[in-house]
Order: sequence, then structure tokens, then C-alpha cells
Amino acid sequence: MDTREITVRVDKSGQVSARRDDDATWSGGSIAFTGVDAQLIRIFARWLTERGREWDWDEIKAFGSLLHRTLLPADLWSWIERSLADIGEDGRLRIQLEFPSEAYADLASVPWEYLHAPDRPGREGFFLAAQSRVILTRFIPLEVGRPPLVSEPRIRVLVLASQPQDPLLGEVIAAPVIETLRGLSERLPLDVTVHEQPSRVSLREHVRTVRPHLLHFIGHGQFDAERAQGQIALVGQTGRADWVGEQVLAQLLESAGEMPRLALFHSCAGAQIDYSASFAGLAPRLIRRGVQCVVAMQYAVTNRTALDFAKAFYDGLARGLEVDEAVQAGRMELHTIYGDDSRLLGIPVVYLHSRDAVLIPSLTPSD
Repeated sequence: MDTREITVRVDKSGQVSARRDDDATWSGGSIAFTGVDAQLIRIFARWLTERGREWDWDEIKAFGSLLHRTLLPADLWSWIERSLADIGEDGRLRIQLEFPSEAYADLASVPWEYLHAPDRPGREGFFLAAQSRVILTRFIPLEVGRPPLVSEPRIRVLVLASQPQDPLLGEVIAAPVIETLRGLSERLPLDVTVHEQPSRVSLREHVRTVRPHLLHFIGHGQFDAERAQGQIALVGQTGRADWVGEQVLAQLLESAGEMPRLALFHSCAGAQIDYSASFAGLAPRLIRRGVQCVVAMQYAVTNRTALDFAKAFYDGLARGLEVDEAVQAGRMELHTIYGDDSRLLGIPVVYLHSRDAVLIPSLTPSD
């Protein structure tokens, strides 16, 4: 299957440009993140964090259409559509969104995964995150390149299941995800290690011992508005939550030795959801410190939803999909199973620093 890539970049001044993998370019637009549109986007994004709010399909579609109009000028979207048409019905188009580092607290925090292409005469619009021929990801450029990835005979997976003894935090149900991974390890070259109740010290020691290619954290997350950073809840000496920020987490992983290739973060709390819990803020710093790909949930999800995404994601890796393709497969699975809850399709977000997105190239069934 032919896959083409287009990187849509917003520079410091708000100018929007795009480059295709054959070096064809588009330029001349600017992002419309000002005035009433910007206020509406912030309102929608805040509503997405509210616990218990029910969303109609038309509401999410309206939000996604607003995002599309804000980020993608009409001429640019026409150029992207022509690129998609040129690769034929069996081809796919990877759209990588790149924002300047100075804008991460603003532009990059917008949930662009809800982008909705506009309706056209004779053709209904669509969510990019639920389109089989489009792979939507976020790209983080690095000043210093990194060596190419090499295939591994086996993939080491470290699962961190964190349940602090804190009455304000809901229950973390990690067993179904762990069971799924162990089931996959029976037919795939996966070595799965589970570490429950990780502290700062034990996390570092397990990373040092296991040297995981893939680190999967299951627990609670939050966004610290005062420090403008994402945090995860490890377990402190008293058993209560020890909130670790992105800088400390990166230092813990770095001090343990080689960074994981892929980090996956999700929060599940049974039926009790805190929609303000977000891991997305962890991604840029971890990428810059050496993690090659970060998959995160922009908002907390129920255990059942997390399990359905994880199954589809790992199944995608098992089928040899690139990581962002596996994330897209997970989004589409949520879209298929929970069609009435349109909020879910935009929750998984993937950050890459590699243009080709090949992070675990040898993850195929063993003989």
C-alpha cells in the first residue's frame, strides 16, 4: 500500500506551510487562532474535560470543523486532498502536525485530533482520526538527529500499574490490559514484565533492569496548571500519590540508561472518570530527552475503553503497522465500538520525532 507524507507546519509568526515527502511544498496561509474562533476552541476544549458531559455527534463535528478552518486554509486543504486522490483508493496519507516549541502551551495543547474535513457537494465530510486512508500524528523536530532504528529479535515491554492509596483517586484496573499483552506474548516475540505500585526508585530500577523497548504506564495523570506540565501518580513512601512531573520523569528514565523507544500512557478509573486528567503534556519533553514515540490519552477514559484501544493498538503492532498507524487503528476501533460517543475518537494522541515513524520494525509473528 502506497503511503505518502505531508507535514503541516506552523511557525513562530503563525504562518502555515506544508511539505510533501517528494519535496513538493505549499505556503501562503496563516493560522486563524485569534478572536472569537480561538475563544470558541478554548471553550470546547474545556468542555471536553468536564466530567459526565454527554456529546452529540453534531457538536463534536462542529468543533472539528472549527479546528479545520482554523488550522488548514482552504487552498492548503485542497492541495492535501489532491495529494490523497493522486495515490489512489488503496493509498494512505500521513498528515504530521508540527508546531514551534514556543507554542506548546497554546497551539499544541489544542486537541487537533478532532479535525473534521468539511462537507462537499455530493460528499460528506469526515473526521481525520476516523479515516482509514489518513494517518494523523504530531511531529516534533529535533535539532540533533538520532541514529536509525534497528530490528530486535524480541521486544521488551515494561508495564507500570500504579494505584496509590488515595481516596480522591479512582480505582485503576490494569489486569485486562496486562492479560491482553501476555496473550500476545504467547504468539509474538514479546517479553512482558509487570511492575505494580511503582515508586520513583523502583521505576528507575525496573527500567535499568528490563531496558524496555516499550514502556506502558497505567494509572492516574493530571495537568499541573501552575507549572504548565503533565504529571503521573507514582506511589510514595506512605502509599499515597507521588505526583511526578514530566521533567522528573524524563530524568528518572534517563538515569536508568537507554530510553524506551515507545512510551504509552493511559488513565482508567472504572466508570468514574476525571476528564481533566491528561498525559499529553508529557510527550514533547520525553521526545526531546530521547523517547522516540509517545502515545498518550488527552483525557481519561474508562477501563473498558482503554482496553479496547490497547487491544487494537497492540494488534496493529503485531500486524507490522507503524506506531502511528496502530494508533489510528485504535482510534477507528473506538469509533466503531462507541459510535454514539464521538468524544472518544479524538482522545488518543501520538507524538513522533521520526519522519518514517518506524519504531518497532520487526514486531511480526514468530515462527
